[in-house]
Amino acid sequence: MDLIHFRHKIEIPASEESINYINQYKTFWAWKIDVEQKSYSHILDSEHKEETSRRLLEILPSWQTYRGVQCSYRSVLPITLSEIAHAYNEIRQYSLLEFNEVPDEPLRLLWEAFGLLKEPSGRRRVNLDYFIISVCKPLMFLWGQTLAFDSRNRKNIRKDNSIQLRNYIPAASRWTYSNWKTVMQGLQRELLQKLDIIDFCQSHSYSIFGSNSIVPYGRFLDIYYYY
Repeated sequence: MDLIHFRHKIEIPASEESINYINQYKTFWAWKIDVEQKSYSHILDSEHKEETSRRLLEILPSWQTYRGVQCSYRSVLPITLSEIAHAYNEIRQYSLLEFNEVPDEPLRLLWEAFGLLKEPSGRRRVNLDYFIISVCKPLMFLWGQTLAFDSRNRKNIRKDNSIQLRNYIPAASRWTYSNWKTVMQGLQRELLQKLDIIDFCQSHSYSIFGSNSIVPYGRFLDIYYYY
């Protein structure tokens, strides 16, 4: 992971399709920033949760979040967002740079709530091993600090000899909560050693959103490891 390649991948879209995905995320994130810069407001509070649900239900299916599994996510997602509002409010102040400080209880609640959306009849799994994409794609929109960890992300992270995460990235699509936390902590350590990339993420966030009060480090890493 070096600044030249990082900037190139973030600033120059690889295809027309990627431009569409990038614009969808930019639109959502700009709206989130606008909401959350107001005192005490956040996108899952009582005033904004319906709008958040509407926006996610427009986006997540086209991002193939629930592909391959028959689940009633359209009716369940709005309920899930209401149930996790307090947990989201507890973690939203933390970025990937402070991941080790994120309280475990709300983070685990978010992991399981989104994981259950892709399980038949919302059945809880004993080991909390859920489809990583069903958790991380909505969380990447809401929080911005995790990658989606789709198959291309996973493959490219394992191939990156410049970071020490190869042995922690499963090829499988189901991850446990503890495995995801280990990988996120590893990404935090790697990013904290790349001050030039942190500076770029902050300046790029300001240039496209007019603010770097909330920097979506996970989304930028997601783009980097997708292409």
